[in-house]
Amino acid sequence: MIWLVFSAMASITALLFLSGLFRTGEGLNRKDGALAILKDQLSEIDADQERNLISGTEAAAAKVEIKRRILAAGRLAIRRSSRASGRSTILASAIVVPLVAFALYSQIGSPHIESQPLASRASEILEAANLAELTQKLKTRLEADESGGPSDGWLLLGQTYMRMARYNDAVDAFEHVAVRDNAGIAALLQFAESLIAAENGVVTPQAERVIERALEMDADDPGAIFFRAQALEQNGVPDEARALLIDRLKRADRAYPWMEVFVSFANRLGEQVEKYPVNLADFLPEPQDVRGPSAADIEAAQDMSVEERRAFVRSMVDRKAARLLDDPDNLEGWLRLAEAYSVLGNIDAAQNAANKARNLAESLPETDPTRAAITARLDQIKK
Repeated sequence: MIWLVFSAMASITALLFLSGLFRTGEGLNRKDGALAILKDQLSEIDADQERNLISGTEAAAAKVEIKRRILAAGRLAIRRSSRASGRSTILASAIVVPLVAFALYSQIGSPHIESQPLASRASEILEAANLAELTQKLKTRLEADESGGPSDGWLLLGQTYMRMARYNDAVDAFEHVAVRDNAGIAALLQFAESLIAAENGVVTPQAERVIERALEMDADDPGAIFFRAQALEQNGVPDEARALLIDRLKRADRAYPWMEVFVSFANRLGEQVEKYPVNLADFLPEPQDVRGPSAADIEAAQDMSVEERRAFVRSMVDRKAARLLDDPDNLEGWLRLAEAYSVLGNIDAAQNAANKARNLAESLPETDPTRAAITARLDQIKK
C-alpha cells in the first residue's frame, strides 16, 4: 500500500516538475533573495559563536546545513536557466530518478531513522545559550564580590567550564580558590586537572607544583598519586610511575573502585618497561563483610532442597548487611550488598544499599577516577 502512495506522489511531482519546463523565466530573481537570507544566517551563526551562545561544534553543524541549502539553491537556478537546452535530460531524470530511488530505498532505506535538520538542534542550541548566559552571570557576580567571592562559587564555575570544554576559563576559576590559604586537596586537584586539560593532557610544571602541594596534604590520595604518575611517565621515567601506582595498590586496606584504574595504568606502563602485568586480585584483601561461604557452608548446602538453599543464601546476605551497620562507610561493601540483593530479586533492599553506596561515592573528589566505575556498577543494579 505504501508503494502505491509513493508512486502517486512521484507521479504528481513529475507532472508539476515537467510543467515548469514550458514556463517563462519569471520568478528567477527570487533566487537572489533566498541566497541573501542564507548568507545572513551564516553571519548570525558566527556572531552567536563569538558571544559563546553556541559551541564550535554546533556552529559547524549549522554552517554545513546552510551551505548545503546555498548549493541547492544555486543548482536549482542553473537548471532553470538552462531548461531550454536540457529538457530531454530533465524529462528522463523525472522518470528514472523516482524509479532508482524506490529501488534503493527498498534495499537500504528505513523509515525509523530520524533525520537531523537544523531545526532539530534548536533545543540544544537554546540550552547551550542558556548555560553560557548563566555561567557568565555567575562569573560577573563572583568578580564583583569585594571579598573575592566564595570558594564554592568559583569551584562551581570551574566545574561548569570543564563540562563546556572551556579549559582555560576553568583554569582561571579554579586558580581563585587554589591560591587561598584554606584551599583543600579537592580544589587543588581540580586546578591541576584543568591545567592538564588546557594543555591537551600534558602535565605542565605548574600542574606538577599543584600536585606536589596536594601530596603534601595527603600522600595517599588516589587522585594526587594518579596525576603524579602521569607526570613521571611524561618525564621519561615510566618505571617510577608504575612503582608509585603499585605501592599505593599494596597499601589499600580494602577494595576501592579506583584500584581498577590504577591496575590498568600500571599495566600500560609495564609494557613500556617490560614488566609482567598485574591483576586486581593481587591487591584485594579479604574483608570480613564481603567474604563468601566457607567450605563447610558449601558442603552443607549440597544436601539442601531448593527452598532451603534460597533461604541459606538470603541468610548469608542478611548477615552481610548486619555487618555493614558496624562499618557504614564501606563503599565496596554496600556495592556488593546491592548486587547480591539484586540477584535475589529483592529490588527494594538492592536500591536501599545502592543509595548508600551512591551517597558515599558522592563524597569522593571530583578528580577521583573511580567515580565513573562506581556509577557504571550502580547502573547495572535492577530497579
